[in-house]
Amino acid sequence: MTVIEIDVVSDFVCAWCYIGKRKLESAIDLYQKVYPGGRHDTFKINWRPYYLGYNQSGHSVEKSELAKIKLADWSEAKTAAGTKRVEQAGRAVGIHFKYGGKIGPHTRDAHRLVYLSRGKSSELINVLVEKIFEAYHELEKDISSLDVLCEIALEAGVQKTEVDQWLNSAAAADRVDEEASAFREKIAGSGVPSYFIQDVHRLEGAQDVDDFMEIFVKVKEGKHVDYHSALGAV
Repeated sequence: MTVIEIDVVSDFVCAWCYIGKRKLESAIDLYQKVYPGGRHDTFKINWRPYYLGYNQSGHSVEKSELAKIKLADWSEAKTAAGTKRVEQAGRAVGIHFKYGGKIGPHTRDAHRLVYLSRGKSSELINVLVEKIFEAYHELEKDISSLDVLCEIALEAGVQKTEVDQWLNSAAAADRVDEEASAFREKIAGSGVPSYFIQDVHRLEGAQDVDDFMEIFVKVKEGKHVDYHSALGAV
């Protein structure tokens, strides 16, 4: 059995990070279904924090207002084309983006919640991460709100006593900040999502399933392999 470890560097307010999560999951599912012996291999996903810092106001602001600031230099046509591209990519993986709701000055507490859940099962952590992305991008919720994060954590299966203890304190705040800073340096300004597979291979952006698959096979075989050729042996 091979353990394939992946560091996923992302921020919850990043649409392409949400899309990338779905594509990574599809690639893992495909690998375990079609690659010889793949069902016996394990994937260890580490969710690493990154702060995009869209909101500089110090309080929660309507996402639509932040978008106007962020895209101020874009023409109307470029903005429409960019939005269409994201929406099409989202629909292809089952995401239906909405643009209402607010976001606070940082996503630290959302990342802190995921960091503090690292001792839980991989299934719970995945559900937690998925629900945070969904809350922001599809349910138009403010994921900087502790009440919203508490609701998400409880839905994911974290016990209420733990959620209250985590969110009503500054637990792990410094460690999350340090990790976010370290990974910002590691990706060297290339942006998110970024993926470090086995801490050797690197991918950037919401890659296609084929791109992930190629690297999974390289890790498995310990050499450069065309995964399409490998699949031909199935």
